Amino acid sequence: MASIRVRFAPSPTGTLHVGGARTALFNWLYARAQGGTFVLRIEDTDRERSTAESHAQILRSMRWMGLDWDEGPEAGGAFGPYVQSERKAFYDEQARALLEAGDAYRCYCTPEELEDRRSSQSGAGYDGRCRELSAAQRKAFEDGDRTSVLRIRMPDEGAIKWTDIVHGDLSFDCEVLDDWVAVKSDGYPTYNFAVVVDDGLMEISHVLRGDDHLSNTPRQIHLFKTLGFRIPKFGHMPMILGSDGKRLSKRHGAASVEDFRDAHFLPEALVNYLALLGWSPGTDEEFFQADSLIKKFSLKRLNKSAAVFDPAKLAHINGEHMKARSLDEKTVMAWEILEAAGVVPAGDAAERARLASILGLMGNRFSHLADSVPHLSAYFSEDYPIDPEADSLDTVVAERLTALAGRFEILENFDAEGLEAALRAYAEELGIKAGELIHPARFATTGQKVGPSVFDSLAALGKERVLRRLRSPGAA
Repeated sequence: MASIRVRFAPSPTGTLHVGGARTALFNWLYARAQGGTFVLRIEDTDRERSTAESHAQILRSMRWMGLDWDEGPEAGGAFGPYVQSERKAFYDEQARALLEAGDAYRCYCTPEELEDRRSSQSGAGYDGRCRELSAAQRKAFEDGDRTSVLRIRMPDEGAIKWTDIVHGDLSFDCEVLDDWVAVKSDGYPTYNFAVVVDDGLMEISHVLRGDDHLSNTPRQIHLFKTLGFRIPKFGHMPMILGSDGKRLSKRHGAASVEDFRDAHFLPEALVNYLALLGWSPGTDEEFFQADSLIKKFSLKRLNKSAAVFDPAKLAHINGEHMKARSLDEKTVMAWEILEAAGVVPAGDAAERARLASILGLMGNRFSHLADSVPHLSAYFSEDYPIDPEADSLDTVVAERLTALAGRFEILENFDAEGLEAALRAYAEELGIKAGELIHPARFATTGQKVGPSVFDSLAALGKERVLRRLRSPGAA
């Protein structure tokens, strides 16, 4: 059995978006599940739009998601990705071979001529008029300083067929496949040419990608055959859609991997959720760590229908992964968020230790820690948000809280047990239920109407803060 070799081949012309990240993930999972090789290749043949920043961003996103690759040029003791702009000699060699064999030819048509023909032929493809130029005609064009492109000679009849891993048997009639440009006039390869040369030389066994590449596949299959390369198995996955049924983009919110990173989602949660967009484990199970995804992953369970991105579902899965994180890990993440928001002082070890105890009180209250900022701010700053849905405190309640502050002030131990005893005793004196003091006390001291045990919260806030807020007219 031939070894499994797959690749992820992004173009560095923008950020790594959710659809590309899912493609990378499925290739990575298949390689890991089959004990195969996962190749990362940067396809930067679009020299005008490719940027170094996009290249770097792709690598950052891959590493953040934990998607490591297995080979490539050595760089600083690690593998860098393959980069097409560094592989031009391979494309030149294959182009020469095609030209010498008559499987490709030079086309001297100008862009203006091609556009005029397309307009007159209602958008039809290239008509092949440079296919059979004589040597004298070619010389005349070259003497006239005409540049040329290299076109692949496609079959005039028949069909190109393959069995797609996702879509099943597919077929394209050759009569609709015109001779396409393999090498541009500047000598650089086009996408369709470079990708086949690379996949062939790298012995890629499976090409798993989005179904926006379906129309490229027949041309590529023909070139694989012409160059004598093994044809990989193809699997084209449907797009990821937004809630409006249109292709997921910025208008639906976060669309790039780094958008989710910056919104403080956990990388393992994004990986988990993306795996469920277009693949099914065959059970109702939804929570997966990477190792369990690898064990379960199979190409047989790739879905034919488009997946809809659901932010609420991602938040739920993020919450499940948050539960699996240790308190120390949560503290590190929450501290970074609060520090960036200016809520906590940088490098304060005592406050960081206090944050750990507060997070311990709150348990698994948040689907991701960015939601915790309004709830945690009150423990560290006087600039904290007030829940707009909470009832304001009337004069009677404010007077009771001021009196309650007096009871708390004389406590020998300002802990949850002592605070609870003092509050309940005062409620009994007033002839009211303890809740009539508990809920206003929570709101006055934290600005929130819900939270962990109010007595634990008061102890965590500290005596000075609690007394000041219970007595402050601004507490309402």
